[in-house]
Amino acid sequence: MLDAVLWSAIFLLAYVYAGYPVLAIALARVFRRPVVKSDLTPTVTVVIAAYNEEKHIAQKILNVLQLDYPAGRLDVIVASDASTDGTDRIVRDLALPNVRLLRVEGRVGKTACQNAAAQAATGELLLFTDATTLIEAHALRAMAANFADPSVGCVAGRLAYVAQRDEATGHGGTSYWNYEIMLRMAESALGSLIGVSGCLYAVRRGAYRPIAPELISDFVTAMVVREQGLRTVLEPTATCYEETLDRPDRELSMRVRVCMRSLSALASQKRFLDPFRYGAFAWQLWSHKLLRYLSPVFWLVALAANAALALQGRYVWLLAMQLIVLLSGLLGFTPLRASRRARLLAQPYYFLLTNLASAVSLFRFLRGERIVTWTPLR
Repeated sequence: MLDAVLWSAIFLLAYVYAGYPVLAIALARVFRRPVVKSDLTPTVTVVIAAYNEEKHIAQKILNVLQLDYPAGRLDVIVASDASTDGTDRIVRDLALPNVRLLRVEGRVGKTACQNAAAQAATGELLLFTDATTLIEAHALRAMAANFADPSVGCVAGRLAYVAQRDEATGHGGTSYWNYEIMLRMAESALGSLIGVSGCLYAVRRGAYRPIAPELISDFVTAMVVREQGLRTVLEPTATCYEETLDRPDRELSMRVRVCMRSLSALASQKRFLDPFRYGAFAWQLWSHKLLRYLSPVFWLVALAANAALALQGRYVWLLAMQLIVLLSGLLGFTPLRASRRARLLAQPYYFLLTNLASAVSLFRFLRGERIVTWTPLR
């Protein structure tokens, strides 16, 4: 029995982190679903949901206005979530004709602000982006080209993380996201993404639907689009940049927030997990999201079963390997993460950090906690 438990847990972990990505990439090469593109310039409303972003908001607005896109076909809404710093004043003082401030009272959270901005928008496309994200000049034009395909309802940009310092948190976050991009490119080629990065994505205004404030919009948007028979695709040439967080506590806090809001989304939208109704989209949700959030459970089971078998003199080598990964990951939480060997610690450290975030999130979610608002960490 212990053998079966151990190898079942190991198999699930291997499937989540290696088997599923390899399978998705292989299937994408065989069953690739291309996107019909054309050089279109539909009207676009850029939505920047912001809470106390006085350090970044002016630079962000100027970055958007410098995009390679016809000026007369682009306008900006800054949806301020009852900001208490100088965010609103800075937007007003810019006094730009195609930039408007939409103050949303009550501190209702990012998703609710996006809903309000979408209702006030006039563009044929809604481009959602964060205040701390810098967008390459050609990105919007590259994303808009995908909407020539009537099957496309949402287009995700490609996020690139920039490490602030030579230490394990930044390197781990960058490596993790490169892995994610590889997987998302395969999912997009197969038919549809199951989620986008909130830093940069565009939606047909006619396909946008208000999302419950407690849900994470960048995840649920793909479900909303899929329910309308439309696709969410990745535009790999539409690059945007974010700095990585440089402290384990901040990175863990961010990961916990994302996990908890994603778990809320999976619970409220659980119908999309039905493979008989949603086919490959449901398989991707199970493999990329739900099973990954359950991976700390699988790992704890594997450790416990392995320890019990090791006491009988069996699979001692496997327990040693697991403990090496665990101890290497723990070193990333010490000052050694900033040493010259930080790159060697990055992968085991970030693997441990993401699993710890999932474990904390599962515990808090099952206790009934929910996250609607948060304070920016950058």
